[in-house]
Amino acid sequence: MMRRILYFSREIGFDPLKTFNAIKFIPRYVINFFNFLIQSKSIKINVSPALNDYRASSGSASGHYFWQDLICANWIYSSQPDRHFDVGSRVDGFIAHVAVFMKVFQLDIRKLNSEVPNLTFLEGNAQEPLEEFKMQFESVSSLHSIEHFGLGRYGDKLDIFGHVNGILNISECVALNGLLYVSFPIGEPRVEFNSQRIIHPEWPLDTLKNFKLEKFVLIPWKTPPIYGISPEEVDLKVQGQAGLYCLRRVA
Repeated sequence: MMRRILYFSREIGFDPLKTFNAIKFIPRYVINFFNFLIQSKSIKINVSPALNDYRASSGSASGHYFWQDLICANWIYSSQPDRHFDVGSRVDGFIAHVAVFMKVFQLDIRKLNSEVPNLTFLEGNAQEPLEEFKMQFESVSSLHSIEHFGLGRYGDKLDIFGHVNGILNISECVALNGLLYVSFPIGEPRVEFNSQRIIHPEWPLDTLKNFKLEKFVLIPWKTPPIYGISPEEVDLKVQGQAGLYCLRRVA
């Protein structure tokens, strides 16, 4: 419940944790400012407090996005396809990793206002058939994207089967014997409107009849990835977990 309250408050522009930390560190800032002012003498100083960085770490090396981007990029690097096709994954994470070593084509309903080396961006909606890309790529991905399809979050049309249509359309882009990489939140199935869906971990295996599972990694929100587990073994009651799948097209 607290996680949901925090999420909602951040969505409306208020972060109670940042506010609390800012207030807590104001006295330290004031003391440091005047001590520095005494030492600075003639140096020009502007007041520009950064109150949330005092106990910040060097970066975030946890969570779904960090681990899925790193693991999946490594999988693709190891498989060495000629080119890669993606739908809706993060440009500043996963796509940036993959574009370092190969050509990437990306489809997204959202606009991209930057030019990225090795990336060809295509604006489009994967809830609609992608006939022009049918069986054209031996390497295809969609990371933490499918769970949003059909909820209207990104201006897409409302569709209770948006995630089903999306994964089927994306899978059609995979060539025979090619690999499909997908990830999404998993657990007891439900819709958290209009943020995301929580999807049953066995859903892609039941939905994609032309594919077989090659690899699966369970990614908790706070702790390191869990290898050597099958989708059938996932505890549905655990909150805040995601599944990363590598599936091969066999028919």
